[in-house]
Amino acid sequence: MTKTIISLTAALTATLALAPGAHASTASGASWLAAHQRPGADGMAADAIVALRAANHLSSLDAGRRARVLRGGALQYATTAGATGKTILALVATRSGNPRCAGSLDLLRRLDGYGRAGRYGRTIFDQTLGMMAAHALRAGPSKRAVSVLLNARGRGGWNYDMSRSGGRADDVTSTAMAILAARAAGVSRHNATLRAGLRWLRTQRTPAGGFALGRRDRNEANSTALAVEAARAMGSRDTRALAALRSLQRSGGAFQFTREDAGSRVLATNDALVALAGRHLPVAVARTKPGGC
Repeated sequence: MTKTIISLTAALTATLALAPGAHASTASGASWLAAHQRPGADGMAADAIVALRAANHLSSLDAGRRARVLRGGALQYATTAGATGKTILALVATRSGNPRCAGSLDLLRRLDGYGRAGRYGRTIFDQTLGMMAAHALRAGPSKRAVSVLLNARGRGGWNYDMSRSGGRADDVTSTAMAILAARAAGVSRHNATLRAGLRWLRTQRTPAGGFALGRRDRNEANSTALAVEAARAMGSRDTRALAALRSLQRSGGAFQFTREDAGSRVLATNDALVALAGRHLPVAVARTKPGGC
């Protein structure tokens, strides 16, 4: 009986430690991710740090270890605005050392070097990750960058190329990222462009309640998770999408890309954890504006 009470108490404590809106599946997913995504210096390793921070599953020791490896490979990995932004967002989330610096490499200076007239890089991911990283370092983004992003909305939402007409079709993932970056930059959730983008995003819902990239015949973990985050950033809770996302978790704690396709379980779990932990990108902001390297 005593052992049973202790076990129940431990389980309750673990559940209460999760962020508001989190589900018990977050804990098992975070444990799986911590074991299967080792420290590294690429996008998945950076995303894992962010996901583990969101899920309250990143000890100081583990954070420091992951930060050291990420910094060690930053010179080779951070070669686009998006990759540099991911590196910064992850280092801010570790709360270990100066998140602006990877040795002598000044990541903010490198990020700014990719910016031209308010536009970071060439894609929606360059733009949004660059903007969120600048925000996380308390160094922006500029009003020009916000204007570029808002003006890039297409006929419904946003697309990978940030093209208002022609090129690629608007998609859920790009639209969710645009909303998250704009909200991080301080754009009001009542902004007409953001509200129109969110309305369009909701029209892309699958019959099963989730979202997918460019199709509506299945739920995909990554697009569904980002759609949940975008809705949360706009002040609403998408319970149908949350349920669809939880349905993609397997017994070991990992999330699958779809019900039928395991895909990259690390990629799927990275995105799913942030959404199910009740958080949205960026999950951490530097306590004070960091100095140079």
